[in-house]
Amino acid sequence: MAEQSAAYRKSQLIAALELERTELAQSVRGLRHDLDVPAHIKHAFVQQKTAWLVGAAVTGWVLSRLPARKKKVKVEVASKDRGIKVKEYERRGMLFAVLGFLAKLLRPTVTSFLSQKVAEFATRNGNGKGNGHHHSRRRF
Repeated sequence: MAEQSAAYRKSQLIAALELERTELAQSVRGLRHDLDVPAHIKHAFVQQKTAWLVGAAVTGWVLSRLPARKKKVKVEVASKDRGIKVKEYERRGMLFAVLGFLAKLLRPTVTSFLSQKVAEFATRNGNGKGNGHHHSRRRF
């Protein structure tokens, strides 16, 4: 009798565990469905396409009306030579602007020159295939 009640209790525990596993699986499926943000957004867009498009247009219009961010530059200089340092910074700024323009202007020429030199180097060194020993057939 004790063996039958132990077997019965064991089968009831197994059934209870199976029921809990099933409920947990359903809860996980429901949670995944609730957390599927892209699917919710897609569904909302399909259902309310006009509202989404109007909202996007209004948001774009508002963002285009915001003032541009202004760059603040603080220059601390001593009072006696204030004019000299400010002029020096202005000259450096102009120099960097000219150098940037020249870099953009010369970039295609430099790129072409460097690619030509790399091609010559590769051709001269046999395209990097081996150490001078040439075989007519390769074995794999």
